[in-house]
Amino acid sequence: MVDERESEGGQGRQDAGSGDVSQTGETEERDAEVVAREAERLMFRDMAQYMSQFARSFEVSAKRWELVVYPSLLAFIILAAYGFYLIYNLTSDIGRITYQVQDIAESMVNINQNFSSTTNNMNTVARNMVKMTGYMEQMSHDIKEQNAAMGAIVISMKRMNESIDTMSFTMYQMRYDTAIMGRNIHSASGPMRFMNSFMPW
Repeated sequence: MVDERESEGGQGRQDAGSGDVSQTGETEERDAEVVAREAERLMFRDMAQYMSQFARSFEVSAKRWELVVYPSLLAFIILAAYGFYLIYNLTSDIGRITYQVQDIAESMVNINQNFSSTTNNMNTVARNMVKMTGYMEQMSHDIKEQNAAMGAIVISMKRMNESIDTMSFTMYQMRYDTAIMGRNIHSASGPMRFMNSFMPW
């Protein structure tokens, strides 16, 4: 009986010892869970602090960037509008230049046609100048012949002048002789009238 009690007591102590060990393990597990929860809570708190600090710093930096980004965005919008205006004007100018180049091309075609007509006219003028050169040579030959004829006419006119001078001198002599004859007749008419008074007829 004593041995049984001792054995039961020993077994009871062993059971109590094992119960203490199990209780100790449970306590350690609970402590570990508490520590883990506390660490997790601290970690969440630190993370929240870090996130709030990050949010505050991000907000501050965002405000700083707003001071830079918004004016830059406004300037970009203004520059984009001005660039669109320039591109629109450039497109309009290019359109006008295209029309002007087309007009210039048509004008160049007309000028080419006019040059062709001018070339034909110059060829005609050249042929006419050749003909005129021939005519001028013929006229020069005719003028030479006319000069020779005029020389002969001048000689003939000189001869006519000499003949007229001779005729003038002859007429002068005839007038002188006629005047002498008139005086002689007048001188002879006096005696003739005297003799007529004696004549029966």
